[in-house]
Amino acid sequence: MLLRNPTSSVVVRLLLSGNKCFNRVQNHLLVRGLVSSLDNEQYYTLPVSFQTRTPGERMTVDVGIWDVRPFNMTPHTPLVVAVHGEPGSSRDFEVIGRKLAGHNIRVVGLNFPGNGKSRLLRQDIYRLDYSTEGKYHMLTTILDALAITRVDVLMGHSAGTWLGYKAASDLHLVKSSVILNPLSKRHHRSLRPFVAIKMLAAILRNSYLHSAVYKCLPFIYKISGFMLDEEAFASLPIAVESVRYADFNKMQAYAETAACKKHPFIMAITRNDKIGEWHFAMEMAHHMGIEEGEITEYRGDSVTIGDSVGKYDNSCYRRVLLFERGGHLVHKAHETEIIKQILLLLKVVCNHDS
Repeated sequence: MLLRNPTSSVVVRLLLSGNKCFNRVQNHLLVRGLVSSLDNEQYYTLPVSFQTRTPGERMTVDVGIWDVRPFNMTPHTPLVVAVHGEPGSSRDFEVIGRKLAGHNIRVVGLNFPGNGKSRLLRQDIYRLDYSTEGKYHMLTTILDALAITRVDVLMGHSAGTWLGYKAASDLHLVKSSVILNPLSKRHHRSLRPFVAIKMLAAILRNSYLHSAVYKCLPFIYKISGFMLDEEAFASLPIAVESVRYADFNKMQAYAETAACKKHPFIMAITRNDKIGEWHFAMEMAHHMGIEEGEITEYRGDSVTIGDSVGKYDNSCYRRVLLFERGGHLVHKAHETEIIKQILLLLKVVCNHDS
């Protein structure tokens, strides 16, 4: 159902009712394109003003927001904010998000500028900062525009986990993390040789060469192991920027800061991930403070559960889920187990019982 009067107070109340963390949106009359696929599911665009690479200059982007909520939402309903990889969008979390809503959890998926419904003109891509630090500021700007002051779980996938490490380290409103098929402080197989990524990013920044190289990007991503829908093609230059300017040299420090804070987290990894090596992800888990007793391995029909009972502070739930198979979309291949672990995590961080 398309609501054709997005400036009406009825629509705004429908969009923002329920959780006190969401009961105000700055300049809410500018909320656009509200679409409801289910009574409790909304996809809309919200104008958000971002700082550009030029000091003092800002650029407004209509950011795509996907919001699925439980029918009996209250001011204490837990909130999961989902951060996509590159390329990616909030659609990557639709199935797991709807099932979490069935457990009385609200899920808000963000589409960073140039991804999903957050469209950008080619010439505007390079005005924004897609480094890890830059995307961290994008994240806080979007949360600010949505008046979100508490994130019970920040759920990130793939390249979105670089931002997740930074948020776990520095963003105090994030209470815990779910880290899916994480990338790490090292250059994974799909990023090697990294000098080629640098060259590709430089060529794409050239206004004369951009169009010709852009046509080759789907093929380049395909041979790197990505399976892409055609709608993701427009965001491929942004994916290159995000990888080229990821703050690899800071990732370990982010993770170790999160460990010092006893930041609760779940990390889900697959051994057969064609995008990144699983042992690189395990290295990041150890930087975040994981112990051997907090690792659960799934091999075929057998499950090996680490025994951490009584060993750790109950306020700091940490668990690595290491699956034999599942590819690069672990949350689609093993959503039941991941949801089970998210419920255990939320029971610790906000005393939630679904």
